[in-house]
Amino acid sequence: MKKINKLVIFEVKRMIASKLTLVYSVIYLVSFIISALFYKIMGSEGSVLTVGNAQSFPIQHLQASFFFTGIFVAIYVSRISSQNRTNGVIKIPLTRSVSRMEYFVSRVCSIFLFCLFITFIMIILSYIVGMFYFGWGDQLVFHSFIANGLIGILVTFLSGAVFAFAYFGFGLIGLVISMYYDRIIESATIMGIFLMVGQYFELLPKIRQFTIFHQMLFFHMDIFNKPLLYNVKSFLIIVVYCVIFSYVGYKIFQKKDLFV
Repeated sequence: MKKINKLVIFEVKRMIASKLTLVYSVIYLVSFIISALFYKIMGSEGSVLTVGNAQSFPIQHLQASFFFTGIFVAIYVSRISSQNRTNGVIKIPLTRSVSRMEYFVSRVCSIFLFCLFITFIMIILSYIVGMFYFGWGDQLVFHSFIANGLIGILVTFLSGAVFAFAYFGFGLIGLVISMYYDRIIESATIMGIFLMVGQYFELLPKIRQFTIFHQMLFFHMDIFNKPLLYNVKSFLIIVVYCVIFSYVGYKIFQKKDLFV
């Protein structure tokens, strides 16, 4: 366990210091500013916002960040998988007393933490932009849910955690795909195509809940307006994706020639 922790801590430090993290933050910031400006000019018809205040701003943008966040997760997963093999970084832990299982588990944990990290960045930037353009406001309003103060903040971060969990499932799919490609652009492009095509499963009511794309789009919203059993089912669907693709990913990684 200590070896896994060290590997994860190393990856988290690299994640925080990465120039890509700054790029992701700037992209989110610009998109939030554009959304705020459109709302001020055109109202709810020109923006994803339905309520203009800082309390509601972050939670309303989670669904609107579907494509950006999916691409960022795909890039991150492709980078830690492909780059580590091609530039020799993977040789360092695997030539020491770290098993392939420990190394793989550390990669899975890193993906989960990245999904939480990037969601946290998104929420914080949303609060900043919301405060600048609208002020704090009286209450958080999200569909039929209303809260204010600390409760509203806690609910926003809870929704963010649920959001991140769905993207973690998507990230594990990306981990499996990235094992077949040495260049980041290839696996990230495939995952981007999956994102674009995956949205159209919403046109198939009988199966859409079972797709990871539906969970990425709606799970953080469904916890507010769907029955408990529906949400438990959605949670278990994501868990199944995580388990299956973690298992498949490890089996591929176990047999892969890493040239170490």
